[in-house]
Amino acid sequence: MSTEQTGKTKEGACLVEIELPHCTASNAAAVFAVLRSAFPESPELGDGNGGGGPGADGEQRKFWVGTVDVRAHGEVECTLELGEPVEADLSGGPDAVRQVQNALVGFYDVTAEPRISGDQEVEVRLRLAQR
Repeated sequence: MSTEQTGKTKEGACLVEIELPHCTASNAAAVFAVLRSAFPESPELGDGNGGGGPGADGEQRKFWVGTVDVRAHGEVECTLELGEPVEADLSGGPDAVRQVQNALVGFYDVTAEPRISGDQEVEVRLRLAQR
């Protein structure tokens, strides 16, 4: 394995994909703000794709995706609050997913439902609620 391949493998083990299905922009902004402060070197957080129907408050629902890089840690500082519970799907290396989940547990009430596990990657669905 070349040095370049080893570097990509290590980087991949530090990245977690997060999906927020059927989520309003304001709730997605709150979750991504927590993750951006907890992991300040995350390359992509907050890109919205797809669509959905409006929520109870009339705000449009979307499918939000992002990538969290867990190699650098920061203090979680966020003044945004969730307007309603949010589902978040995390996938990545076991240690990286655990770090993202722990950061969210430090800020929200979190219920976890493991989805897929392997020796190199795990997937978990979280239900996040404001404390």
